[in-house]
Amino acid sequence: MGSAVSSVFGGGGSGGILGAIGGIVGGIFGGPLGAMIGQAIGGMLQQAIGNGANSAVDTLVKEHGMPKFLGEEVKGTISKTIAGQLQQSQQGVSHEAQGAAQQNFGGAIKQWESDFANQIVQGVLDQLRAQGGGSTKGSKGATGGGWLQAIASVMGQALGNKAKEMVNLSQQINDASAAKAKAKNGSEEQAKQADEFNKLMTQFQATSQEYNYLNSVFTTALKGLGEALSSMARKQ
Repeated sequence: MGSAVSSVFGGGGSGGILGAIGGIVGGIFGGPLGAMIGQAIGGMLQQAIGNGANSAVDTLVKEHGMPKFLGEEVKGTISKTIAGQLQQSQQGVSHEAQGAAQQNFGGAIKQWESDFANQIVQGVLDQLRAQGGGSTKGSKGATGGGWLQAIASVMGQALGNKAKEMVNLSQQINDASAAKAKAKNGSEEQAKQADEFNKLMTQFQATSQEYNYLNSVFTTALKGLGEALSSMARKQ
């Protein structure tokens, strides 16, 4: 699951989808409009996180035996969190910026959302199989607590993988900074290392933003899942 989640969230120091899109926005638009379009894209990604997670829950309910009441509880928690995030993050974003973001990057965000949903489903099923001793039929007989624990585990792994990516990028930034300092002033090598340093900084900023989005959604959802698990335990 670790490598699967990492691939969706831009593993390997790529800066993720925000890093890729951010570079394009800066090159095409720039200035205040570019910044506002970047803000709009962030909102699109927040929405994609919510839509992808809820789509994954729907699939788990319809195709893999997750109890409907649990699915509704998880979806309700995630939807409420996303709505609160969007209300804050999209303040001041013009219709022009939102339209430009959707026109230029809507397809990429939609594909990210689909991949995200698929990876959540696969990760939850992998967790349930592990709980059932490797059985591929483990999901059908899973208890409510088993489902919630599996979803919580997948969310935790996603955040952990993104945090590891940030640590890796931080080390690369330190290495590039040291190499730039050692290079001769005005040399081609110094210019090369300066470019690498700037590239890594952009990737780190984009990865940090992705982590913040995911962390905000997942920590709230995990709190809700923990409360649900406690409630279930008290009733047993």
